[in-house]
Amino acid sequence: MQGTRAFFASLLAASLVGWPLIAPVQAEEMREFYIKTVHVDGKTSTHGDADHKPEAFPEAALPEGRGLVLKRPDEEGKWSVRAFAFEPSQIVINAGEPVRLHFIGIHGMSHSIHLEGGGVDERFTLTRGRMHTVELTPKTPGVIEIECYDHQPSMRGEIVVLSR
Repeated sequence: MQGTRAFFASLLAASLVGWPLIAPVQAEEMREFYIKTVHVDGKTSTHGDADHKPEAFPEAALPEGRGLVLKRPDEEGKWSVRAFAFEPSQIVINAGEPVRLHFIGIHGMSHSIHLEGGGVDERFTLTRGRMHTVELTPKTPGVIEIECYDHQPSMRGEIVVLSR
């Protein structure tokens, strides 16, 4: 709204004094994203129930790391799988576009997070119920990786930087 007022004020001033019209250069608007640390849980049973068929416990192990957790069946046959992730896990912006990333700790006590690529190298620790904000303006196209070292291999994301 303020940019529109400035434009019309310059138009009015130019028409009153007969000067050529030069529109003011507008600064790129900051885009904001809220990135949550979450886990997705799948629960089932080897016995099944009225709503679900029985599901056998997987024979093959999941990749190592605390990002994927497979819990063996208990005495009632109930078992679960959990995957940690960033939500959203991908953000697309243009080169030269300023962006503000708000990381919000939702699930998991602590996350050692690293952003790397395109001239960005930011490390921080995020705990549940806290927010950490990162501002950046990537100048070149490419990918900035977002990774939580504590919850590999699943807790990864990326900022895709497009050329203008």
